Amino acid sequence: MKWTAMMLPEHLVKIREWKQEQFYDKKRELTEWELEEIEQTIQRAFKMQKLVKLTLWDNHKLHDEVGRVTGTDAYKKELLLDTDFSIKRITFDKIQKAFLLNADD
Repeated sequence: MKWTAMMLPEHLVKIREWKQEQFYDKKRELTEWELEEIEQTIQRAFKMQKLVKLTLWDNHKLHDEVGRVTGTDAYKKELLLDTDFSIKRITFDKIQKAFLLNADD
């Protein structure tokens, strides 16, 4: 740490960013089988109006969203998910996993 006084501020910013990147989740490249399974799960949730749990990769982190699929936009490659608080537009490339939820969950 005693050498930090001799570093440029730009270098310090880059070092902090590099340290923060150590905690980022890596986005997985999905196989054709996984993409097809996600697509079928989303279609089933839409047709049966069931709750679906989507694992999304956003801002270098994975997080879950739960809601009902109300529609898709093929041109914008988006999914409309009706959560408890709002209707969210989720791009297809952010989806990493999809699960159907029972009413008991």
